[in-house]
Amino acid sequence: MSKHSKHSKHAKKIIQAKKPFLLRFFISMIATLLIFGTGILVIYQYIFSDMEQEIALVDEEVGIEKEEEYFSNKVRNIALFGIDALNKEMVGRSDSIIILTLDDERKEIRLSAIQRDSYVEMEHPKRGTIDDKINHAHAYGGPKLAVKTLNKNFGLDIQDYVVINFTNMEKVVDILGGIELEVSSAYRSEANHHISELAKVRGISPKLIQSTGKQNLSGMQVLGMMRCRKKVGGVGQRSSMHEILLDACFEKVKKKSVLEYPNIAKSMLKLVKTTLSSSEVTELGIKVLTGGYTIKQEVFPLAQDLEGYGGRMYGGVYYLTFNKETMPVHLRDFVYKSELPEKKELPQQNEP
Repeated sequence: MSKHSKHSKHAKKIIQAKKPFLLRFFISMIATLLIFGTGILVIYQYIFSDMEQEIALVDEEVGIEKEEEYFSNKVRNIALFGIDALNKEMVGRSDSIIILTLDDERKEIRLSAIQRDSYVEMEHPKRGTIDDKINHAHAYGGPKLAVKTLNKNFGLDIQDYVVINFTNMEKVVDILGGIELEVSSAYRSEANHHISELAKVRGISPKLIQSTGKQNLSGMQVLGMMRCRKKVGGVGQRSSMHEILLDACFEKVKKKSVLEYPNIAKSMLKLVKTTLSSSEVTELGIKVLTGGYTIKQEVFPLAQDLEGYGGRMYGGVYYLTFNKETMPVHLRDFVYKSELPEKKELPQQNEP
């Protein structure tokens, strides 16, 4: 635990379970590929040619320590990281962190969302071992460090990851000819601020959102909407906007000609960096779509793990502290055994 003085901060809003928008993106992407027919080799190779595949991770480099009580060859864990990064290397904070568990024995998909402000130990490449927010691990050392941080803190065996860069969603939206979104006055105000900043960085004129209400938005305008947080309700609302955005994209895809699907699928895969091969992505998608799996989801730390802990201010920065004895056990029980302790109401936390 950090030596910083601790100051409890009483909560004003409940941290709620997020809908699995990362998983829905992944499945919907696969569905688009299957609709077109990935069995056609030329089309298959064309679609996957821009997907950035990383070298597979091995136990030692991602901090896996064998715990035979939990680990099983019938349970596969994949880390899903949602980032918003302008750089082509896709380096940035992972504001969405989900452990996707495929349980072939129970025919379940389990989604364990890790709260982005969770205060954990990690290995900074220059500063050594530090305590920081878990979403900073991806910014410090990319997905490899982010996966290692999950494994080391919680006793997991994750070796694969999928990074989805929502900044690139701008290109997908433009390929679709824009999408329809409802724009409130609060969203319009903050989105236009982000649009102006983006235009300034790119040296172009901003195309601001001119009015409120339901309307067709361009890729840059959608990106501005995606980055809204302060005026619209915080991080939780930003995640909800991602969900709304994906729904709007897939509604637009449904209206497109089947001949347009390869370009759409190809553009969607540009959002992705993963250790999975193209064949694994397709196999995974087919399994999820046709295997009769049920979905369970939970947000960690649980309420029990926050008792006596919760939101703290260290050096003027907000962190979410938790019981480091109980939280890893609860997470492993859910990830590997589909078990949870008796539910308690999640305490309110305040995010400055």
